[in-house]
Amino acid sequence: MGVLALIAGGGVVAVKQWLSTEFAPIEGSPEQGKWYGIYPDGAKDALGDPYHGLLRLGTSDKVMVVFMGGGVSVDDYTEARPSTTDGDDGFYSVRSGFDNLAKLGLADGKNDNPFRDWTVIHLPYSTGDFHVGAGTNKVTGIDGEQQTIHHEGFTNFDLVMKEVMPYLGDTSELLVAGSSAGGFAAAAMTDQAMSYFPDASNVTTVADGALLLYDWNSVSKDIWKSPSAISDTLTTDNFTLDSLVSLKAKHPQVKVLFVSSLRDKLLTQMQAYLDGGELKATEAGGVAFQADLDEMVHQLQKRIPDAGIYLYEGKTEKDTGLTQHTVLFTDVHEELVDGTTPLTWMDDTVRGEVKSYGLGLLD
Repeated sequence: MGVLALIAGGGVVAVKQWLSTEFAPIEGSPEQGKWYGIYPDGAKDALGDPYHGLLRLGTSDKVMVVFMGGGVSVDDYTEARPSTTDGDDGFYSVRSGFDNLAKLGLADGKNDNPFRDWTVIHLPYSTGDFHVGAGTNKVTGIDGEQQTIHHEGFTNFDLVMKEVMPYLGDTSELLVAGSSAGGFAAAAMTDQAMSYFPDASNVTTVADGALLLYDWNSVSKDIWKSPSAISDTLTTDNFTLDSLVSLKAKHPQVKVLFVSSLRDKLLTQMQAYLDGGELKATEAGGVAFQADLDEMVHQLQKRIPDAGIYLYEGKTEKDTGLTQHTVLFTDVHEELVDGTTPLTWMDDTVRGEVKSYGLGLLD
């Protein structure tokens, strides 16, 4: 919504300037409510260029860790095709800037946002590995030259966290959230995030738009070089389910939330590729996605009975019935289903009232 407002008010140039913004590093003591860039030594994006995280200190003793999304790389073909500019069609984003996106959705400052006074640690995405990689992979690029891809999402997270922790005090509540690739990260990285906040007695994780079926165990080990603590939990083709089940088994007190649209267009497109077809979203693919979502919900309810689920349709294509992708950075204030906003659903959960909405849409 912020991007749309800029387009209407300032034109394409203003939008590009807004999107290309990088926040300045901390000098001295950080101010509450101001955004800063966190630039750790050794942090890298997929192409080996410097990576940075983002920080906004809140006025409460509550912390939100937010993972951004932007595609995924799973094989030699996708490895060689990152998205490096606004106009190309790569499989995973490796682009600088976009810091202002952290101000949208969950971390906006609107009066009706119950999380507006929380500290926010924001992890942009430029490693193609669901934020869980810890190594490099060599492939032949589309130019025929050898190329090293740095899957350092897990490593980057730890480097950013070590930089920000000196600025934080005691933490009573922790919310770990993410959309798209960041949604997979939220499911897989909540355990690691919790290690930095051992005194947080109230922990919630939110996975938004994160359902793709594949051999994630092999990808995490062979492509991303993820730590065994990540790859060993991936025992089926459902990354998010495996990660959440493992998290809940290790930390029964964590409240688990999963949010998805019914026939997610972008996930339908990627699933088509993972199934051996074209990177193309179709009506039939949307129907198949909804069937997978139905099974995902069934398994969540069976294996994590107290999980909260939020299903919605949102913006829907008239011809294909395909639905929008993710809500945490766009429509958190919208009553997308059952007269309830995603923000209300999450806030209720944090306060101990875990509920589910939109399950009837699967009927």
